[in-house]
Amino acid sequence: MLMRKVVATSVLLVAALGLISCAGSKVNLGSTPTQMPNVSGSWEFILSSSTMPGYSTGLEAALQEGQTLDTTTGLYYYNGQISASSTQLNFVGFTPNKEIVFGGNCAPAADNTGNSLTGSISGVGGSMNFTFTENGNVFNVTATLDASGSFIDSGIYTAQSGSGCSDSGTIVSGMTVPKITGQYSGPLTVNGDSDTASATLSESSGTLTMDLILTGVDNASLTLTGPVTGNFFFVQGTFEGSAVSYYGYYENGSVPALYLATVADPTQQAGLLKQP
Repeated sequence: MLMRKVVATSVLLVAALGLISCAGSKVNLGSTPTQMPNVSGSWEFILSSSTMPGYSTGLEAALQEGQTLDTTTGLYYYNGQISASSTQLNFVGFTPNKEIVFGGNCAPAADNTGNSLTGSISGVGGSMNFTFTENGNVFNVTATLDASGSFIDSGIYTAQSGSGCSDSGTIVSGMTVPKITGQYSGPLTVNGDSDTASATLSESSGTLTMDLILTGVDNASLTLTGPVTGNFFFVQGTFEGSAVSYYGYYENGSVPALYLATVADPTQQAGLLKQP
């Protein structure tokens, strides 16, 4: 009888040690981090001002999203930390008169630190909150990301206390935007000459290529290239020995159109090309 008890006790002890060993193994395996949707890419947020009725701003961004290494699997996962800086972020202002203001409606702050964006998402159908700086003016955004992860359902923006531009309002739309491609035509001023331009656009890896055929004063071809952020682009090239550069905005309306202004004078429209 005593021998049976000893054997039974030994069996129970071995089983308990086995359970402890298994539990220890599970702890060592770690856990897969919460996976976030990939929201990196070309975005446009349209900010409608309540402070300045009739005015709105296009926040054009090439969003970047951070990744975290899962040391257990050796795989990288998107972690929901979003950012954009320097040429990855641009602003386009829209006035009540339907004018395009390259650079946005807010005047540069006295301590202009440039443009930047940092924030996070909590997952599909969750929050998309970030802080952005427009010409040194700082704003906070609170938004809700749609379940698709490609646009927001709602959002508001407010100026931080002490910001030189006190603008605030609602975000009427925020979404990923397609590449700028296709054929366009219309008037275009090239180095002071008023021409008619036929343009073929293509975009690859964040770079826009605009092949132009000019007729009128100049009867020649011209190729311009440059970076794209959202629906904003900056293209440049050389024509007849002189540098040519434009700021541009792609409006994806009922008739898609390209608004262009020279970098030398961004307040004046230099071209309006539309799809046939």
